[in-house]
This record gives sequence, C-alpha cells and structure tokens, in this order.
Amino acid sequence: MKFGKRKETNYFEILHNMAQCAHKAAIQLDELMHNYTDVAKKAEDIHTTEHEADSLLHVLVRALNAAFITPIDREDLIEIGNTIDSITDSIEDVANLFDVFSIEKVEPAALEMAELAKSITKAVADAVEEFELFKNSKKLNSLIIEVNKMEEKGDKLHRSSIKALFSSNDKSDLDIVKWKDIYDNLERIYDMCEDVADALEGIAVKNR
Repeated sequence: MKFGKRKETNYFEILHNMAQCAHKAAIQLDELMHNYTDVAKKAEDIHTTEHEADSLLHVLVRALNAAFITPIDREDLIEIGNTIDSITDSIEDVANLFDVFSIEKVEPAALEMAELAKSITKAVADAVEEFELFKNSKKLNSLIIEVNKMEEKGDKLHRSSIKALFSSNDKSDLDIVKWKDIYDNLERIYDMCEDVADALEGIAVKNR
C-alpha cells in the first residue's frame, strides 16, 4: 500500500494572506470614511475581515506546532503573524470608534490618514509576499524602506492633525477627546506596519 506524501504547509503563503486581510480592512476603512453611511454595518464588515485574519493566524500556529522542520524558526514565523494580525486589529479599532463615538462627519485629516493606511498596508502585503524569497530577493529591502518612509509620513500627518485639532475653536472638549483618540489609533496602524517591516528585515538578516 502506498501512502500519499503529506502536503507541505506554505507558511509564507499564510502570512501573505494575513497581510492581504490587513490591506482589505484598510480599504474597507477608507470606504467607511469616504462614504460615511451605514457605519455600524461597515464596521461589522471590517470585523469579519479581522476574524478571517485571526483564523489564518490560528492555522499558522497549529501547522507550526505540528511541523517537524520549518523553513525558519517557529518563533520568527509566529512573530510575523502576530504583528500582521495587530495591523488588522488596529484598523478594526478605528472603525469601532466611529461607531461608538457616533461621529457625525469625518474630518479631512482623518480621510488623509485613511488613504495612507491603505497605501502602507499594500506595501506591507508586497513585502510579506516577497519575504518568501528573502535569501535571493532584490526587492525586499526597497519594500521595507518604502514602509518605513510611509510610517514617517504618518507620524508627521498625525502630529499636524493633533496640532490642528487643539488649535480649533469650533470643537467642544468632548469632540477634541474623540478625534484625538481616532487620530492616535490611525497612527497606530502605521506603527504596526513598521513593526512588520522591522521583523521581516531582522529575520531575513538572521537567516541569510
């Protein structure tokens, strides 16, 4: 009797699928903010995407726990998975704030920050996809640099948004508190993206 060879798990593909979930959630958040209707429903749709990312992370961890040999250290693969998952969590947090705070109108600065979230998560997804080829890749380093540059842009955008918020004369104290929380959480998306880029870079260097 012949036994079929067990199909190898492609951990890199799972990580890329997780990064695509993060980018999908960023697109959904951008749509929520630019077409500001049915906010609760759109926030729930983002939660569905976040749940999909969580499920992929569980698949990754289960596969790693069952594996005899892995292409790189288990801990490194789990670190990348966890940091990618944190991006999607952060995006969901922002969507929930719009719903919970009953925001009536989206500020232009928030729209700009959402656009950047869409761009930086796309760069992260591209970097994660390229990571499978890290030993010979000629593109991974430039993709990591692109993420880092966008994170710096996000920091500046966050600071200018907070400064304008506290300089505003037409917002109540409560509105200022709400919008500061939203801006801080939007900025956290960029930080989580940079964490993924830093993890990819460090792990690639370690394994070359």
